[in-house]
Amino acid sequence: MAAGPPTSGAAVSAAAYPDSPVEFPARLRAGAMRSRFWGVLNCLCAGAFGALAAAAAKLAFGGQVNIGLCVLGIIAMASTNSLMWTFFSRGLSFSMSSAIASVTVTCSNILSSAILGYVLYGECQEVLWWGGVFLILCGLTLIHRTLPPTWEASKQQ
Repeated sequence: MAAGPPTSGAAVSAAAYPDSPVEFPARLRAGAMRSRFWGVLNCLCAGAFGALAAAAAKLAFGGQVNIGLCVLGIIAMASTNSLMWTFFSRGLSFSMSSAIASVTVTCSNILSSAILGYVLYGECQEVLWWGGVFLILCGLTLIHRTLPPTWEASKQQ
C-alpha cells in the first residue's frame, strides 16, 4: 500500500509531503510583519510607561513632599506600572521571542528615563552613558534584523 496524503481527520505533517516546499504564503508573511510591528510598538510603550512609573515614584517619595502630592504620586506610579505590564504582556504575545521583547522594553525604558530626567529634573547624562545606550541600540538592531528560522534550516540540524 502506497503512502499518500492522510485521510480526513488525521493530522498533517511535513513528512507526509516530503517534496513540497515549506513556505508561508505572502498574506501570512505580511501578517507576520504587522504582528512584529505591533509587538515592537507595545514594547516601546511598555518602556515609556515604566519610565513614567519611576518618575512618579521619585515624585511621591522625594525629599519634602506634602501628603497630597505623595498620594497622587503613588496612584500615578501604580497606574503607569499597571499599564507597563499590560503593554509588555501584549508585546510578548506579538513578538517572535521574549528576548526581543525584553531588549526592546529595556531600551525604550532607558531612553524614556533619560528624556524624563532631563525634562522633569534637569539631569544630564554622561558621554559614557550615551555610549552604552548606543551599544544597546546596535544590539537591538541586530536582534530585530534576524529572521525566524526556516524549515530548511531546522531540517539540517
